[in-house]
Amino acid sequence: MPIGTIQWIPHSSSRTGRRYVLTAARLRVAILLTALVITGLAGFFFHLGGRNSSTAVRSRRNEEMSIIRGELYQLSERVSELSSRLAEISVREEQILVAGAGLNMDFSSLVPAATAACDPPGDDMFRYIDDVEIELVLMERLAEAELMAYDSLAAFLMEKKSQLARIPSIWPVDGIFVSDFGPRIDPFTGAVRIHKGIDLACVKGTPIYAPADGEVGFVGWTGGWGLNIVIRHTDRISTRYAHCSAACTVVGREVRRGDLIGRVGSTGRSVAPHLHYEVLIDGVQVDPEDYIIREGSDSAVF
Repeated sequence: MPIGTIQWIPHSSSRTGRRYVLTAARLRVAILLTALVITGLAGFFFHLGGRNSSTAVRSRRNEEMSIIRGELYQLSERVSELSSRLAEISVREEQILVAGAGLNMDFSSLVPAATAACDPPGDDMFRYIDDVEIELVLMERLAEAELMAYDSLAAFLMEKKSQLARIPSIWPVDGIFVSDFGPRIDPFTGAVRIHKGIDLACVKGTPIYAPADGEVGFVGWTGGWGLNIVIRHTDRISTRYAHCSAACTVVGREVRRGDLIGRVGSTGRSVAPHLHYEVLIDGVQVDPEDYIIREGSDSAVF
């Protein structure tokens, strides 16, 4: 049953118009088709929007991952640099421990305590990276401060070790102590005279060793000392070795503690083979026993 008529009138006179009879069935079909078209378009645009949103999310995640990779690369470079710095600190620590061992010092308090492990990263990677970066900054500053401290301490200990190495502190020969420093009866005249060194009786040819680092300043014959050797250890400290049978060094030679410098004899004003040993401070003889580190009762190091 018709419910209306639609008349189509063209603008061009050459074309004829048409009349459409609108029935209830046709109207329902038209409404259904229109609904289908609208639903299809809505579904299409919804799908297109979903794809665009998913693409945007992926793009944002890719961008975040790119930033994270860059941050992790920078952290890796800083960790590598920090590892090199810690290796350098380890070398300084070894130098200090070696120097301290020579000076009989205890550096156990310098050994760092174990540090707690880092917490695992949570969902917020950027927050975790920031926390790690803060820890790295603190560690870098600590490493730099420790390196400077170790350098300063190592330089101080090396200087002290060098100074101590030039102080005569060991027996120059393995012999028997027969005469100390100070007044004594002269074996030739019987008068009381000041003995300006110590005498150590030995078999002729017994090796004489340098008691400290230094430079040989004199080798030759001098009056009652006979063949004698003088070593300059510092600007103020010297040592003399008199009545030698032979000299095993020359003037100007650098010697180290324990180096062979001569052999015991009985040259000059001497009644038997022995070593007359003197320590001089600013050219004045002092008691050598004040500079000898003993092992046991009057025993020699060698």
